[in-house]
Amino acid sequence: MHNHLSRTLERLARVRRERIQPRLHTRLGGVEVEAWTVPDDGEPVRARHALGLEPEAGRAAPDYRPFPLGAAWGAAWSTTWFRIRGTVDPGQAGPIDLVLDLGWFDHSVGGHCEGLVFTPDGTIVKGLHPRQSDIRLRGHGADLVDADGSFVLYVEAAANPLLLGLPPFVVTEHGEKGAQEPFEQFRLRRAETAAFSPEIHALCCDLDVAGGLAAELSADEPRHWRLLRAIEEALDVYDEADAEAGAGRARAILAPVLATPAHASAHRITAVGHAHMDTAWLWPLRETVRKLARTVSNALALLDADAGLVYTMSAAQHFSWLEEHYPELFARVRHYVEQGRFVPVGGMWVEADGVIPTGESMVRQLTYGKRYFLSRFGREPREMWLPDSFGYSGALPQLARRAGSRWFLTQKISWNDTTVFPHHSFWWEGIDGTRIFTHFPPAETYAAEVTARELHHAVATFKDKAIASHSLLPYGYGDGGGGPTREMAERLRRFADLEGAPRVISRTPAEFFEEAESELREAGALEPVYRGELYLELHRGTLTSQAAMKRHNRRCESLLRAAEYLSAAASALRGAPYPREELDEIWRTVLLHQFHDILPGTSISWVHREARDTYQAIEERLHDLIKRAGAALDGERAEGGLPPFTAPERPGAAAVEVADGEAGATVLDDGLLRVVVDGGGHVVSLRDLRSGREVVPPGRRLNELQLFRDEPVRWDAWDVDRHVLRHPRPLDDVTSRRVIRNGPDAGVEVVRRTGASTVTLTMWLRAGTGRFETECAVDWQERERLLKVAVPVRILARTARFETQYGYVERPLLTNTATEEAMFEAAMHRYVHVDDGDFGLAIVNDTMYGADARADGDSTVVRLSLLRGARFPDPRADLGTHTFRWAVLPGADVPAAVEAAYAFNAPDVAGLPAPLVQLELLTGHALVDWVKQADDGSGDLVVRVYETRGARAGARLRCHEELDAGAVVWETDLLEREIGGDDDLPLALAEGRRPVDEARLDLGPFQVATLRIATHASLKEDLQ
Repeated sequence: MHNHLSRTLERLARVRRERIQPRLHTRLGGVEVEAWTVPDDGEPVRARHALGLEPEAGRAAPDYRPFPLGAAWGAAWSTTWFRIRGTVDPGQAGPIDLVLDLGWFDHSVGGHCEGLVFTPDGTIVKGLHPRQSDIRLRGHGADLVDADGSFVLYVEAAANPLLLGLPPFVVTEHGEKGAQEPFEQFRLRRAETAAFSPEIHALCCDLDVAGGLAAELSADEPRHWRLLRAIEEALDVYDEADAEAGAGRARAILAPVLATPAHASAHRITAVGHAHMDTAWLWPLRETVRKLARTVSNALALLDADAGLVYTMSAAQHFSWLEEHYPELFARVRHYVEQGRFVPVGGMWVEADGVIPTGESMVRQLTYGKRYFLSRFGREPREMWLPDSFGYSGALPQLARRAGSRWFLTQKISWNDTTVFPHHSFWWEGIDGTRIFTHFPPAETYAAEVTARELHHAVATFKDKAIASHSLLPYGYGDGGGGPTREMAERLRRFADLEGAPRVISRTPAEFFEEAESELREAGALEPVYRGELYLELHRGTLTSQAAMKRHNRRCESLLRAAEYLSAAASALRGAPYPREELDEIWRTVLLHQFHDILPGTSISWVHREARDTYQAIEERLHDLIKRAGAALDGERAEGGLPPFTAPERPGAAAVEVADGEAGATVLDDGLLRVVVDGGGHVVSLRDLRSGREVVPPGRRLNELQLFRDEPVRWDAWDVDRHVLRHPRPLDDVTSRRVIRNGPDAGVEVVRRTGASTVTLTMWLRAGTGRFETECAVDWQERERLLKVAVPVRILARTARFETQYGYVERPLLTNTATEEAMFEAAMHRYVHVDDGDFGLAIVNDTMYGADARADGDSTVVRLSLLRGARFPDPRADLGTHTFRWAVLPGADVPAAVEAAYAFNAPDVAGLPAPLVQLELLTGHALVDWVKQADDGSGDLVVRVYETRGARAGARLRCHEELDAGAVVWETDLLEREIGGDDDLPLALAEGRRPVDEARLDLGPFQVATLRIATHASLKEDLQ
């Protein structure tokens, strides 16, 4: 028998496209369309206003006018409301749909125009997007038609521009509302009633699964040919002239090959409905609120129709927005949460950036998120769910576990540009030794469509086949929302148990994690463990893009630390009310802006403009809270103070001596450091007079500004590519140079220009501090350029320590392996530290997060990244003025680096009281990171401490004398719940509740401890 099946899949594609799918809907009749474009600023109005049910103050009344099919309906970012009236024949059999086309592209779901459908009484029906454009009027449980056959529906249509199209990364001004750049408006292409054919829809799904599976199977496998033969015969019997009957005949032929069960050893995939929703990205925050309504309404409709489906949603902020803006949807969500089918995951306020926020911010992401879920649903997510952040700090395993989570999920590491990550299910061990079970979905997407290609890829890619047989598949359109569709649900059913494919089941993430973790534990000695940070070999530019986001975030974190400490002190010592509600509101706003496309600087101009204004308002409120607390404390001063808040005292520090050097150089000397700034304004010598060590390598220049052509291959605001760093251009031109003094300090101010930009470096020798400090002011007008400052130091080291949350990451300075080379730009917080065993040096900063560090002969070169000039998605990113500060501390060890970093970033707060709580160190080094009141309103103090060196530390607690008499302390988890011993989660206070004056802390490497202190004397009496 001759075989002619080689072109069957090509035949299938064309027959489906031209002869089957067009028969899915049969036109019944037209509809009457009226439209009202929201006037004035075009910002959305409440649905009840647009429907004429409840006028909104200050907004124009809706004025619906006839709207012709094919007409343009929306300027960029505008909103148009459509009122659609029609009639259907009461005698028409089968399901009837209203079919709309708002002018979509056949791609980029969630990335351009969208719609939300309402009934006249304001009930939300569903969301609309390119792959979900019909509304069920009657049939299959729907009934939107009156007894006389008439219906009225409203559609809120959002004219969101397509900013990431084909080709991608095209520079556009439409990331800001009101741009003058021409905009081709969307057009209403289709609006009609149509009969829907369930049989033809089922045939489409059968052919999709059979054809997709055949395409993935090898031609050496009999199953491949059996599928092709069944498809060929099914296409033979299908006749579009009698489509319904033909579809039935074709399905009957396909049924046997779609009923053959999977192999006994087939991989098992847990599929969970999902719509990864970027809190802001190519749209502003306000649009995300509407995207949530569209996506959630679609998910709820699927849950209504299919009792076997499970849907997940992360980010407490998103649930909170639903609760506030769409209470009727939130009530339906609550119903399905109670059934265990709409599953809150992640336990965080938003899906935050995984490396930039400080440790306390990551704590609050978890505590605010988990408390929200507990308060609304009585449930606490047990997994951290961060599929799309740009790398993951090595502190996260400990923080997740100490917040009560057991599992961690991400997908982003599959985007690595150099090496392939070795595992998909494994134990991730953090910098402190804490382990958390972690899973990377091997389909390598958080927005799957449950296709044969994705399932085959998941099985082929899965790295841990020898010891594990489970993986997770989040399916549903994501980034801009959209979520699962009925086609995805149909594929899921067909792939449940099908030869040639993995077994696919719909269930909750927790059910997957329980089984996958248990399976991994059975591997015993073969259990895979990955230690340290999850460094993403991509998107390195996010550490620098939109510098204002980084500066404001750092300032807000520092101000919050001061405000909470001082407010707690004012309450404990003076009885002042603790501003809990205001602090909570501020924290939620800061946490929102730590979302992984806001803080990293990868959103449109609109997002960052609003964020700058919001941050400014927050900083003003925090300054006010600090002043109020200071007034309540009445300026009480005491010996000491809380060390992390105050700069080192300089009693009797000798003034810096200034002298002329050779060839126009300036020499600064305070007896601790001697600095030589040459005539060109570069530091050519920095000598530590205490040790006699020269810091600057021969022939090198410290504080050399370097400019690079920054032209990424793709992902402009996200990426700094290797080729960018190959050819630095030093900025040598000097506009002006002068010596300056300020009290005992002295320095050199140098002004340089490049293009239309100006950089002013003011380099200070701070008398008596052992610190060489630089203030940098930049008027930045460059595009597609990267500005760094080089700090070469004469220290031979193999690694450098970059601060991260509650510790540091030790990264290689060598490039012997591909993994080492790929870390050519990496995250830091407030310091970088290098040493050679005999001599150490720290570089501290007040606002930067990106740096590179490499060995260079017998020296190390550290370069701090200051500014970029990305053109997509914000063509004017970073234009304007910026300020940066950094300081070099020769001779510093890690404890000195940590304490200097705190002081360098602390706000200027006068009148600090004696410490409420401090550590009396017995061994090693640890410090008090945060002091606040307990979240439950009890008035207890909560103190966060951690070990700083990656070693061990012992300490005793010491309280303010007004608190010590009755103070009792115990250890809690991050949610401030009392905890006991756990071999996997060591305690710092092993003895449980104790009087503060009897408590001893024993901290392991980088261990974080949350201590709760009650000052009620009765508690101490109960212990005696």
